Amino acid sequence: MATVRDVAERAQVSIGTISRYLNGEKLKSNTQERVEEAIDFLEYRQNYIAKGLKNNRSLAIGVLINSLKDVFATSVVSSLETYVEKFGYSIILSDYQSDPERLAEKVEFLLERSIDGLVVFHGENHSTTLKKAVQNSIPIVAIDSPIEKIKADTVLIDNYDASYKATQRLIDKGLKKIGIIAGQKENFIGRERLRGYNKALETNKITLNNQLIWNGDYSVQSGYEGANKLLKENSDIDAIFTINYYMTLGAIKALRQHDMKIGEDIGLIAFDRFEYNDVLTPAITSITQPVEQMGEVAGELLIKRIAGDSLCAENETVICNTQLFIGKSDKKRLHN
Repeated sequence: MATVRDVAERAQVSIGTISRYLNGEKLKSNTQERVEEAIDFLEYRQNYIAKGLKNNRSLAIGVLINSLKDVFATSVVSSLETYVEKFGYSIILSDYQSDPERLAEKVEFLLERSIDGLVVFHGENHSTTLKKAVQNSIPIVAIDSPIEKIKADTVLIDNYDASYKATQRLIDKGLKKIGIIAGQKENFIGRERLRGYNKALETNKITLNNQLIWNGDYSVQSGYEGANKLLKENSDIDAIFTINYYMTLGAIKALRQHDMKIGEDIGLIAFDRFEYNDVLTPAITSITQPVEQMGEVAGELLIKRIAGDSLCAENETVICNTQLFIGKSDKKRLHN
């Protein structure tokens, strides 16, 4: 069985360099390539149990998501797990289903298992509960929304800018009466995505109309109800902007029940691009969140914290870039 010394000799680096790599530190690109080649060639495998005992670590990372049905969160978690596995870590995944009491129980559950780090989705309103992890010196990475009054690194997208650009695209297509199926007002994502929509209207001197705004709860049913309300109250609506995957599915269901052809009778633009974009006709113009990058960045931040990297003393906020997938849904036949 290959040893650290064998890897160091093949890569022509010091044992200390190999140790730093195995603890999550990034090396110079050419050095890292040699180290990874040596590890692969020699089929080197760390003794993670011995390493954990030596360093007083469990080699487990807790992950808290609102729902195991959340395709965005689970997609990020998949990338996160792939990244941390390289360093011998496994994840313990728990959902709290928007229930503060359940969240407190899950935090306690994870702490009892001596997790080395914690990743939290949509934890902005749960700082009091999460303080217990901080008090136990557990590094935290927040994904999708910052957590006030908590020491944590954060991985975000620019929700405001993405929503602004999506709404602007509809306006550039000649659509003026644009409804939005937005999120909850007390939610960071909901506020930021609505703010981008509002700003695009203001920039183009389009009067804000509250009858064109529906605040949903990110569920399919909510998107369905929202689309029905917008259609009922705005017979001449040009387009709808939906701010998450599930509400988009609900909105599409409602539009089809109204026999409205997307891209012809009404425009549609959506947040989140997953499998449905490739099977629906027409393809839905949608904002693609970089889920793989977000998971990898979260893992990198957490591994650095666990390793005690002195170069990352201050908490970091990393903003990942979205992309707009261009389909054929973001238009409407305009009549004179």
